[in-house]
Amino acid sequence: MSWGFHYRFNFMNTSTRNNYRDHFFEHGHWGIKVRQTLVALICWLTLFTPIVITSATYLAYLTHGRHGHFFWHYTEGFQELNFLVIFLTFALGMIAVFCLAMGYIQFQRSRGLVNKWPLFDITKNHWERQTAEKFMTARFGAEKQRQNLRNYTVKPEQNLAKNQLKDVIANTNMEADN
Repeated sequence: MSWGFHYRFNFMNTSTRNNYRDHFFEHGHWGIKVRQTLVALICWLTLFTPIVITSATYLAYLTHGRHGHFFWHYTEGFQELNFLVIFLTFALGMIAVFCLAMGYIQFQRSRGLVNKWPLFDITKNHWERQTAEKFMTARFGAEKQRQNLRNYTVKPEQNLAKNQLKDVIANTNMEADN
């Protein structure tokens, strides 16, 4: 049974960014829209129901029954909730410190007060991509031909061994270094 997640490759467009279609956002296809909306609503209800029950019970516990509703009266449950509140508060504090520190670093980098270190070697990455593309072109044909075919059958001798592409790039890197 299909849940409606239909993607069709658009072979008329050679752009690699727009190579799929989603029937949910197209005109018509009401069955898919209704079914996916119902599934999404059921999933959100499944998520929020325990949150509401736990929050209402904890609120009733904290206010001695004046607010909220007791869905259970187990002391172990309230002790566990107290622990979770403390733990999640600590985790939220750590996340806040990390986000503020990263935001400060990015702010300093954008103003040019901190060196902008590269995350990877752009020249090496470009060279590795070219090497991989040369290998794939020799093995499977031109890139445009590979992307525009609806069905492409790979012959058994064309199959790549485990880590073969990685090894080709690494061996070529070693040859270039020598």
